Amino acid sequence: MEQTEKHVIKSIILSEFGNEGPFPIVYWPNTLERRAGLLISMKTISLLMGDSIYQDSSEVDGVNYFGVIPFPDLKLTGLTYFFLIPDPEARGNAKAATITILVDQENKNFLYENMKYLRVIIDRTATKIQETLDKIKYQKYIETLKEELNEFTSELKDPFSVKRKIKIVFVGLDKAGKTSFLYGVKKRYSEIIKSMPTKGVNRSEEELISQKNSDIMIWDLGGQEKYLNKYFEQSKLYLYNIDLLFFFIDIQAPERFDDSLALFREIIRSLNEFDEFPPIVVSLNKYDPDLRNSEETKQHSQYLSEKIKDLSDKFFVKIFKTSVFTQWSLIAAYSFGLGQLSPNRELFRQQLKQFAKKTSTDALLLLNENGIIISNYSRDEISEKVFEISAPHFQTLYKTFKEFKLLKKDFIVSSGVMNHSKKLVFKRIKISKYNLYLLLLLQEETSIDRIEKDLPDLSDNLIALVNTYI
Repeated sequence: MEQTEKHVIKSIILSEFGNEGPFPIVYWPNTLERRAGLLISMKTISLLMGDSIYQDSSEVDGVNYFGVIPFPDLKLTGLTYFFLIPDPEARGNAKAATITILVDQENKNFLYENMKYLRVIIDRTATKIQETLDKIKYQKYIETLKEELNEFTSELKDPFSVKRKIKIVFVGLDKAGKTSFLYGVKKRYSEIIKSMPTKGVNRSEEELISQKNSDIMIWDLGGQEKYLNKYFEQSKLYLYNIDLLFFFIDIQAPERFDDSLALFREIIRSLNEFDEFPPIVVSLNKYDPDLRNSEETKQHSQYLSEKIKDLSDKFFVKIFKTSVFTQWSLIAAYSFGLGQLSPNRELFRQQLKQFAKKTSTDALLLLNENGIIISNYSRDEISEKVFEISAPHFQTLYKTFKEFKLLKKDFIVSSGVMNHSKKLVFKRIKISKYNLYLLLLLQEETSIDRIEKDLPDLSDNLIALVNTYI
């Protein structure tokens, strides 16, 4: 494969967890250094496996997801697909495997910008490998993958940008609470009170963990009729190249439900025309605490949810009930949406799951400095919901204690949870140069020392994922 400015793919590696551990069984180019191949195999498979993911189940389709992983020692970044290869002689009747395509680290944005295409062809290659036990054919499959990537990169016309450009759109009728939602997430409560209807478009930037990798721009579209008409007339400006869509409906305005659904229908039509299918977060907004037990509000929620699902069958849609009076509801919806932008979201969850298994932890939640949920894992839905609600309060409490120098150690412990059988721990952890926070629900017998002992391994694994979060 001739190396030109268009041929950014530097290497392709098929790795497998064999009898002697992770190993590259097929790789291109064949001049790849053995040390480099082993490093890539070990890092990708270790993030997949932890201690025993592949050993616990014979479900070959149970583990299959992507991640973007940096290899700073090699000055490369890889897009890795994690999957299982059937093997009746292996524990669990399957072996952990990865396919990794690598580019120079300065070209890593190529992986993000072309994720949709790359995922399709890598998944197709992995499926072929899963369907045959003939390892001789693996070489042919990787060769075909190389040719497909070669053809794709040779046709690219645009120069590679240094940063990933992300466009998030907030849309809904006027007075649906779009701008207030954003102010609530940012804890800018005074601005909620004095906020005026959005005129045209308000653009703002979002910073999560590693802002150097991405430019995240939020487009808050005013919901008055004169502006809505403009958006559709100039849809290539406003509704094109959207990475994530938040759609708002005022649950307290049933007389406007039909208009809201008509707007949603029109947006879906435009996205279909552009052949774009961004994830959609629907906020049934102004679902205030005093309305949560109202039968009428519940009926309205069910009606809108059914209509939204009927209108968006080709899209991934998640519906949330939100209110500025319950900040956790805003954080949960907002964090979920942002999480859809990260190719590493499943890897984060797997890391938390592995940590939970080793430390007898029932639930974990990972936050950034601003309270945005980076990832979570829970053994049951009740713990997950409790964590979403309580996490912002624990973070505020932690920072208050820290400010007044009331913490002897770098964590807060609350005992006597759930019939006195469990305890909550909130702890700051340092991941690379970032301060993140863990909320943990521990079984009563689990000691803090046990957590501290296993945290370094978790932190080491999260470093690679944090640096390529979005």
